[in-house]
Amino acid sequence: MKQTRRRHAVAYGFLTMGMAMPAALGVHAFATSCNNGSSVRPVSPEMNARIESQVMAEMGEAAPRVMIVSFDGLRPDAISKAQLSTLTSLIEEGSSQLFALAEVPCITLPNHSSMVTGLSIAHHGVLLNFDLPGRIKSRTIFDEARDAHVPSGFFATKSKLKFLCGEQDAEVVQVASSVEAVADRVIEAIQQRDLRFIFLHFGEPDGAGHAHGWMSDKYLAAALRSDAALGRILAAMEEKGIRDETVIIVSADHGGHGKSHGLDIADDRLIPFIIQGPGIAAGRTLCRQIRTMDTAATALHLLGLPTATAMDGHVVDEAMSDSPTPDCDEPSPVFSMPCGPFPPFFLAPMAIGFWILRSTQRRKVRC
Repeated sequence: MKQTRRRHAVAYGFLTMGMAMPAALGVHAFATSCNNGSSVRPVSPEMNARIESQVMAEMGEAAPRVMIVSFDGLRPDAISKAQLSTLTSLIEEGSSQLFALAEVPCITLPNHSSMVTGLSIAHHGVLLNFDLPGRIKSRTIFDEARDAHVPSGFFATKSKLKFLCGEQDAEVVQVASSVEAVADRVIEAIQQRDLRFIFLHFGEPDGAGHAHGWMSDKYLAAALRSDAALGRILAAMEEKGIRDETVIIVSADHGGHGKSHGLDIADDRLIPFIIQGPGIAAGRTLCRQIRTMDTAATALHLLGLPTATAMDGHVVDEAMSDSPTPDCDEPSPVFSMPCGPFPPFFLAPMAIGFWILRSTQRRKVRC
């Protein structure tokens, strides 16, 4: 018993070291900003003004609406393999990139943190991937929306994502057990409220991938259920009369291989980015490399909210209907270093800690 306690103490020491290193070493001081790289560039004030004018012209006097939809663990090649009709329609009617990049480590909570903050993992510092107490310290889309009195809603199928949006941060904050149940909650909110921003998370593709393998029949079936649930939500928007004034952004937090994910490989890092709605070009393939942080920057801009806090993202202006059609005959992903040098250094002690805990559990089983 004493030996087990000692091993646990050592393990938690390594875990704490890994979590504390970003703050102790001053990540903000030495992390490489994505905006300094060639694959991600900030948008000039002139471009911001032009995009805003284009969106408002397309939408008339109506205030913009945005819905971000995250398909947890969705690989881009699953869209055609599973024949996801809703996403296929959005691709045809909007702009898309099927080689966008998730951040390393390619896991759920860190990448969703980047999706709603516009910050790299090195900058927001969320490294763990389970239910955490409290709320993320970095500013999110929900903070900007709340401060500007823009009604928002948060809907997810994993409880750990509530770390990104507290009860006081949005008009509606709900976690459901399935894609069908969470779709019902969103439809109810659409019918009863006037939400200008919605964040929606479908977790079942990831669950099926871990249980049965990425690209397995059951994984594809889970992706298909999520696609059908999104179709029901879009139909509810149409019935409410708000579909034509809503920009839909669909992406994912990571892909997967076998029954796992998290590595710096194409199967794990490549994710879809699909955007459709007023002011968005139809049938356009986006060439400039898109990363997870760009979802937040683009959503904030379309909502007319400040984008300064989304410092590692850029507005996907290529998708705007008045932007020149990009020329990329053979689009391909541009793999680059993560935004900041922390993954190999900060994750090493955490990996050691998890290994000690796991080996201790195995010893207890053998005993």
